[in-house]
Amino acid sequence: MALHLQHDWVPVLGRTVEIRYWNTTVRAGRVDAVTDDGQMLWLAADGHYPRCLFERSQGYQVWIQYSWERA
Repeated sequence: MALHLQHDWVPVLGRTVEIRYWNTTVRAGRVDAVTDDGQMLWLAADGHYPRCLFERSQGYQVWIQYSWERA
């Protein structure tokens, strides 16, 4: 599965993404909300992981799998 850096966070609302910080995966999950300016997003709660906020200004990156690459 190839993941790609997503520069615009607004379109990932509702998608499953991987959050990375300094090339290290910190969390993966479904995007629950995104600010209108695309500077922050929340991943939905999942199992024992609570809902979590990630900010672009803190250095987090969003990585996605393109829908046309899915098997």
